[in-house]
Amino acid sequence: MRKYFTIFKIALSNQLEYRMNFVSSFLFSLLPFGVNTLLWVAVAMKNKNMLLGVNEILCYYFVTLIVSNITTTSCIFKISDDIRLGELSKYIIKPYHYILYQLMLDMSQRVIFMTMNAIPIFLIYIFLSRYMTFSVRIERIILMLFFLGMGYLINFFIDFTIALYSFYFSRISSLYTSIKVIRNILAGSVFPLIMLPVKTLSVFLKLPFAYTSYFPTMFLIEDMPIRMAMPYMLIAVLWLFVFILGCIGLWKKGIKKYCAFGG
Repeated sequence: MRKYFTIFKIALSNQLEYRMNFVSSFLFSLLPFGVNTLLWVAVAMKNKNMLLGVNEILCYYFVTLIVSNITTTSCIFKISDDIRLGELSKYIIKPYHYILYQLMLDMSQRVIFMTMNAIPIFLIYIFLSRYMTFSVRIERIILMLFFLGMGYLINFFIDFTIALYSFYFSRISSLYTSIKVIRNILAGSVFPLIMLPVKTLSVFLKLPFAYTSYFPTMFLIEDMPIRMAMPYMLIAVLWLFVFILGCIGLWKKGIKKYCAFGG
């Protein structure tokens, strides 16, 4: 594991050169945050029977803004280009696994992203602090961190799996964009899933996408019984294993037909 930690440290120092890119990326993510928040605040003010009030809506989207930026990955097009352009050859002969190598690179980006944007996030929190209704207890923070980790890894292996289709197709951008739109809806990034009918919500909560945004958010803002987390923790772990196995299987099949020529 030491070699992967070394890769992480080197990638971390390299990413610091592009720190302004992370700030600008976060600032652009404020646009959908603002639109969604204003829309649902307006709905909550008109409808007093909603499950979430104005304060809860503001709190939900603020936490979702942080969570979605932590669990988002940005490795897909780099992996796709490595496969399409023949760059993969120089990695598969190295003494480390390409999947873990990309994971270390992407994790370093997330660390820099959150470090560089800590001040903007803190300023937003100060501005909205009077509306915040967090249920902050140590066990809830631990649960949130667990689901954040699961959500990030699930997203990473979903994106890696999509990128591996570059073994078979020249472009995957349309596939990725379509899946990303569906994923954002099912993850609760567009609207709080708790607004859905009970039966529909129960189906959504069994899918992997809710663990990338909805669960880390709700365990922090809702007074949800801790015992309810256990089955969902198991589901998250099972989905992670499914995507890991699927990713490894697709990698092995793709690498058999991979060809690169020239130097």
